[in-house]
Amino acid sequence: MIKYFQPWCAHSICVGPIWDALAEAVNPDGDSSSVFIYDVSCADYEDICKEAGILAYSTIRYYIKGTEHDCSGGLSFETLKEFVKDNFKTKCDIHIIDGTCQEKAKRYAIKWMEKTAKEVSNEIKRLKSMTQKSMMLDLKYWLQERMHILSQLANVKTNLDVKEL
Repeated sequence: MIKYFQPWCAHSICVGPIWDALAEAVNPDGDSSSVFIYDVSCADYEDICKEAGILAYSTIRYYIKGTEHDCSGGLSFETLKEFVKDNFKTKCDIHIIDGTCQEKAKRYAIKWMEKTAKEVSNEIKRLKSMTQKSMMLDLKYWLQERMHILSQLANVKTNLDVKEL
């Protein structure tokens, strides 16, 4: 995601700290990420902004598989963070755990790989019952990550159980 801005623009000045916080939240402690958050000062890089057709500040664009998109949603920290999590973050894949899972998700996946299909199914039900409860955004994402991991494990364990019959 790229935020094109002008240092003299009041809107750019207001969005700046939110954008910086988003960059830190998306890539905490230097963890590898599938999302890159950049700033381009149109005062310093006028040619890049002109080539990109930037006419208003701040303009946020994102790219998926080389295709450019304008970000037209809200610019609050929570809205942007949710947008990034929903649209860009690579989800943990239990088949390539070292390449796609952050440490916390890795530990969780490994722990649940040792469980039975019934235990995994029960945990999925328990987590689903929590989805409608009010919780902080980070906890909501962790809940979704756990459900994603468990649904993959449930598929694998179900296939193994069928093959054993």
